[in-house]
Amino acid sequence: MDEVMVTTGQYRAQSVKQSVYQVRVITAEQIRRMAPARLQDIFNTQLNIRFSQDLSTGGANINMLGLSGQNVKILLDGMPMTGRQGTSNEININQIEVNSIERIEIVEGPMSVIYGADALAGVINIITKKTTAASYAVDAKVLEESVGKEYGIKQGIHNQYVGASAQYRNWYINGGIGRNLFNGWKDTATGRELIWHKKDQIAGNATVGYRSERLTVFYRLDGLDEIITNPADFPANSTEPAQDQEYMTGRLMQQLQATYRAGDRLFLNTAASYTHFTRQVYATLYYRDGDVRTNPAAGAQSTAAFNGFTFRTSAVYQPSAVIAFQPGIDINTEQGNGDRMKAGQQHIEDYAFFLTTEITPNAWLNLRPGVRVIKNSVYDAPPAVPSLNARLALTEKLDLRLAYARGYRAPSLRELYYDFFDASHSIEGNPGLKAEHSNSFTGSVNWRWINRSGLKLNTLFNGFYNKVNNMISFATSPGNAAVTTYLNIDQFKSKGATLTNELLLKELTINLGLGYTGRYNSYVLQDAGLNKYNWSGEVTGLISKNFSKIGLTANLNYKYTGRLPYYQQVTAGNNEELRLVQTNGYHWADCSLNKKLGKWLLLNAGVRNVFDVTAVDNSAVGGGAHSTSGPKPVGYGRSYFLGLVFNWKQ
Repeated sequence: MDEVMVTTGQYRAQSVKQSVYQVRVITAEQIRRMAPARLQDIFNTQLNIRFSQDLSTGGANINMLGLSGQNVKILLDGMPMTGRQGTSNEININQIEVNSIERIEIVEGPMSVIYGADALAGVINIITKKTTAASYAVDAKVLEESVGKEYGIKQGIHNQYVGASAQYRNWYINGGIGRNLFNGWKDTATGRELIWHKKDQIAGNATVGYRSERLTVFYRLDGLDEIITNPADFPANSTEPAQDQEYMTGRLMQQLQATYRAGDRLFLNTAASYTHFTRQVYATLYYRDGDVRTNPAAGAQSTAAFNGFTFRTSAVYQPSAVIAFQPGIDINTEQGNGDRMKAGQQHIEDYAFFLTTEITPNAWLNLRPGVRVIKNSVYDAPPAVPSLNARLALTEKLDLRLAYARGYRAPSLRELYYDFFDASHSIEGNPGLKAEHSNSFTGSVNWRWINRSGLKLNTLFNGFYNKVNNMISFATSPGNAAVTTYLNIDQFKSKGATLTNELLLKELTINLGLGYTGRYNSYVLQDAGLNKYNWSGEVTGLISKNFSKIGLTANLNYKYTGRLPYYQQVTAGNNEELRLVQTNGYHWADCSLNKKLGKWLLLNAGVRNVFDVTAVDNSAVGGGAHSTSGPKPVGYGRSYFLGLVFNWKQ
């Protein structure tokens, strides 16, 4: 457990045990055992992470530490991803090719000093595969999965991926391409409609790099082409055509990174990335005789494009064993244009200088203060964003980590300038938004009870508290009650704790996690008799057994997501009243078996969503352009998968 090497936020790669941050790592072996069809399959049973599904646009919106996904920084090899979409303004993690991932590093709590805006809740860093010990390697994967009870040529999930790598002396090259075809889920839907819409993704990647004792440099290219098909039923008792939609997404991300060790005391890091992201809504009229025509209605068609550029450079200078410095420059720009963008085109520029210091006066104490100074083109940035992290090795087996950070999140281009009007949405951007600011405290105690060959027992306790001012949220437009817009509310708070126990006994792994999170009820300012926090619990479990003699692993991942209570303002007659409503809790479990077939083949088989969850009841009352009422979609029922992995190395 503690020997796992991490890089997120570090001066250089080091073990989880030595990191001043509390980092959670999902390793390549854990990913392989899950046999995921999409990235969400990996996170579904993780503690303190929740999802909500957007069935119309195909998004999966993440929630961490009680904060929404717009406050979670998604990184690919340490570089921020461009392409927040939908009304939720979040990165869709299911647009990342899961078969190209080496490991995932999660840092909970604000990382604004190092990574800037959008990192109030934390950072999820997706590390892709680079070099291998082999001169040549080829890997391929085929995965077939039912969608609930539905499976066939035009039903179910059909995934294929092929990748290759080569290494010669200090040079290496690798790449891969995959297709993820999800044919949608019909279930009880009638006519042409689908409950979960069809999604067809093609994702490719290529990397070329050079690695020597002093210099490491690589260039990586990631591409995505996605089409989500939303078929409609014919209007009843009418000859009018069905109004279909397609959501077409394209992303091309390029990044160039280099690390140079100038000596034993000086390390230099430079990275740049450029992303071109497009999102098109193509609406058609489908007639009963099979004729298809472009929908001429106003607002039926739309195209949006976003271009994001990031440049980061930093140095780590260590004049002595006691102290090290990390000054750095971070430049982020984003430009957006399209039919729904105010004035047709808008842009945001963010320039920052950051400085952190790592102080290790002795073996048991590690302090890392830091500060970030920001200049933004569209809003008044805070004059300085400070942070302080500390790791105390209280004993050989007991570590204490404490942290304070001032976080901030800039309003996005979508929140500022993007107007989203169609048959089911009336959402208007607000150029007058202010940036969110937060004060966050986190702490953890890591107790390694037993740590010897063949037996390890570890307990980790985490606690957190977040207070966010100027939280950006949906609200009724002051000038038009029929339109929803974005407004700054006074404040939002979240707090909670998690307890995780992990046991490794030879070839057996058992993990049990408990979490309890409270979300601030802002209506308490109107009525002091209401609950100040709405609390929700979580339970996670993992049992994994390796039978090395027969080349078999068996895995069971489980999570209980507790009920989520919240207050809602509703109209009762001529009066407005507050009502306590809730989204019910649910159980989720995945089972998988992995069996080696000879030297090069691995067979995956299993069951996802063992408890056959599709939606959970929600007692909220409907109404408004962005209503939260009705059952909440969670999954498409119990599904079965079978996969074959080919891995050849020379």
